[in-house]
Amino acid sequence: MQLPEVVAVLGLGVSGCAVIEALLKRGVKVIGADEATLDTLLQREQVKQLLSRGVELEAGEGAFWRLTKLRPQLAILSPGISIHREDVKALARSGTKLVGEVEFSYQLLVSEFGREKFCIVAVTGTKGKTTTVHLIAEMLKGSGLTTALVGNVGTPLAEFVDGLARNLTDPSIRVVMEVSSFQLATCETFRPDIAAVTTLFVDHLDWHSDAEDYRRSKAKIFANQKGNDWAVLNADNAGVRWMAQFVRSRILWCGKEVTASCQYCTHWVSDDGEIVWASLGEGKFPVARLSEFILRGQHNHQNLRVAIGAALLAGACPDAIADVVRNFKGVPHRLELVGEIKGVRFINDSAATTPDAAAAGICSFDSPIVLIAGGRDKGGNWDGFKKALKGRVKALVAIGEFADKLVEMAKEVGVKVVKAESIEEATQRAFEMSSPGDLVLLSPGCASFDMFASYAQRGEKFREAVKSLSG
Repeated sequence: MQLPEVVAVLGLGVSGCAVIEALLKRGVKVIGADEATLDTLLQREQVKQLLSRGVELEAGEGAFWRLTKLRPQLAILSPGISIHREDVKALARSGTKLVGEVEFSYQLLVSEFGREKFCIVAVTGTKGKTTTVHLIAEMLKGSGLTTALVGNVGTPLAEFVDGLARNLTDPSIRVVMEVSSFQLATCETFRPDIAAVTTLFVDHLDWHSDAEDYRRSKAKIFANQKGNDWAVLNADNAGVRWMAQFVRSRILWCGKEVTASCQYCTHWVSDDGEIVWASLGEGKFPVARLSEFILRGQHNHQNLRVAIGAALLAGACPDAIADVVRNFKGVPHRLELVGEIKGVRFINDSAATTPDAAAAGICSFDSPIVLIAGGRDKGGNWDGFKKALKGRVKALVAIGEFADKLVEMAKEVGVKVVKAESIEEATQRAFEMSSPGDLVLLSPGCASFDMFASYAQRGEKFREAVKSLSG
C-alpha cells in the first residue's frame, strides 16, 4: 500500500489511535486532530505516548478546520466523524483524500498479507450487531477455527493487522467484524466474504444527511462482493428485505416463516418454535434448541438466526453452534439483569439508543414495566415506541434532553410519567413506582451524549444506582 509522507487522522479514540500506531510503524508523519481540549486529551496515556513519538496534534474547537491549511495528502476518519460536516468537506475540497479507518485498515490487510488468507464476516444493522458478532465468533472458535473479533467491538482492524505475523502460516483466519453505517459510508474497496444484516430502521440522522443516505450507507456492505460471496439477511425485517435489491452475491435468508414465504430458497435458517433448522442446499438439518437460548425477545431470536447462518457459511459445525446457544450469556448493556430488590428486577438495556430498539426491549417482557428512557434524540421515528408503551409500561421516568417529549408521549397513551435529573434519581423514582413482580427497565431510545460519555457509561451508572438501592 503506497502511503503518502504526511497523513492526518481525525478523531483520537480507540480506532484512531490504532490507525496512528500503524502509520508510525510504517514511517509516516502523522497529524492527529481531535475536538477535545488538549488538557482532556493529555489525560489519556495512549495519546501522551503518541505525542512523545512525534505525532503532531491539532486539538480543541476548530481542529479540523485548521487541517485545511496544513493540506495533508490523506486524512483517515474515525467512525464518529461525519463526512457531511462542513469542516470535513472543506478538507476534501482543499485536495486531501478522505478514507475511513475500516477502508484504510482493509487496504493495509490486503496489500501486506493478501486477501485469500482471510474469511471476512462483516455484520451491520441498526440494532443487533454486537450480540450477533459475539455469537458468530464464539461459534467459529468452538468449531476449532482461528477467529478474530474486530471492528466496533473487539480489536480495531488496524491493530489486528499490525499484530499479524509477517510469516503468516494459518491457511485461513475468520475475521468477524461489526461495521457501522459511519464506517461503510467511507468504504471504497472493502469486501466481506459474508455480509450479514440484522435489522434496518432509521438511525443516526445526527451523522447522515438524511434517511436515504443512512440506508444506502448500510447497503454499501454488499458493494464489492462477488458472485461466490454471501449475504445473510434477516427476512423478518422489512428494511433488510429492501436492502436485498443491492445484493450481487448469493443469499442465505433467515426468518421465522422463511421456508413458507420463499419456497425456492435453497439456503436458509428458520425455526419451528423449538428447533432451529438450516439448509445449505442439500436438505434441512437441526442446529440447536431455541428453548436453550436464554436471551429474551423476538429481536434476539432474529439475531441468533442470522448468527447461525453466517457461522455455518464460515465453516462452523452444528454441534459447536448448539453448545454456544446453550451457554451464551449475552453482552453487557443489552437486556442485562443487573439486580433484584424486594421482588423487582432491574434490567440494563442502555445499548437501546433508538426508539425501535427501546420498543423491542419493552416487548421482550410480560411483566409490568417501569421504564427509564430519554437522552439525546437521534432523529428516529417514535411511533412504534408509543405503541409499545401502551399496555406494557405502567410508568415512565423521563431523563435527558428528550424528557419533555417523552412526557408528552406518555400522556398521549395514558402512562404515568415523571421526570428525573440524573440516572440515580431516575432509578430511585422507578423503584418507588414499582411493585414486587415488576421490572425496572433502562431502555432509553436515545443517545447518551447529553449526560454520559457513552451508552456503556450510562449502563454502568445505572448498575451502580441499583447497587446503592440495595444498600
